[in-house]
Amino acid sequence: MNPFVAVAIIALAVAATITLMLFIRRFSAPAGGFFTDPDRAAGVFGVTGTGFAVLLAFVIFLSFSSYDRAREKASIEAVAMSQLFRTANLFPPDTRRDLHGELICYARAVVHDEWKTMRNERESLLVNRWLSHIEQTIDETQLNGQKQLVAYGHWFDQVADRREGRRGRLAEAEPLVPPLVWLALFLGGALIVAYMCFYADPAEPAFVQALMMGGVTTMVVAGMLVVRFLDRPYENANGSIKPTAMTMTLRRMEDETAGSDTARVCDERGRSRRVSG
Repeated sequence: MNPFVAVAIIALAVAATITLMLFIRRFSAPAGGFFTDPDRAAGVFGVTGTGFAVLLAFVIFLSFSSYDRAREKASIEAVAMSQLFRTANLFPPDTRRDLHGELICYARAVVHDEWKTMRNERESLLVNRWLSHIEQTIDETQLNGQKQLVAYGHWFDQVADRREGRRGRLAEAEPLVPPLVWLALFLGGALIVAYMCFYADPAEPAFVQALMMGGVTTMVVAGMLVVRFLDRPYENANGSIKPTAMTMTLRRMEDETAGSDTARVCDERGRSRRVSG
């Protein structure tokens, strides 16, 4: 989420709740507030606030764990791609050329296409197409010598790492926090804000009352915005996970094949020049 949008949402929420507090304070609240026993009211508010804080902290922890896994899986996939590119050097010249080009196109498709489709919780058909090309190329490889046989075995180990990295990356594109938990967070936050309204007291300075309500509202809304941000790690916003690791791997692969037509089977965005994509 854009930080300016987040600040605007918090500011609007704070302005609305402060306005509500001052309105109740002026037109409804008796002197001394609505509570006849402030200690008992404070105890109930403490239980409510603590319960909401524990739930919010637990959800933030889980969301951050998902966010961290998404970044880790993306790095694993990029490292596996680099290893596959080097392993391809051990295959026959025609196979090596085809694999290098297809691996580069796969990386371009991940960076420029799949990172966008993950925002909608979908995988990229373009990436899947390049995977099919790579598998077909390796299946048709004619191996000669012990070195190529060993490389062939290593290839599938590295493919497993790449597959695991991509699978984990795609899995984290789906929101972790279920609707029921969001409902609990919204109800808890609304309950705390509503409870604060009963502390309205015309005998206290308006600034103090506004500060109380503003502070509580800020923490409630900011906490839920943090959960929303961590629960969608691939959005195009400051702090979201970017395809940095794959971009670095792609640049290294392109540098190693510079001057040849290896990567010309696709354009800069990974779309095939031969197959509509």
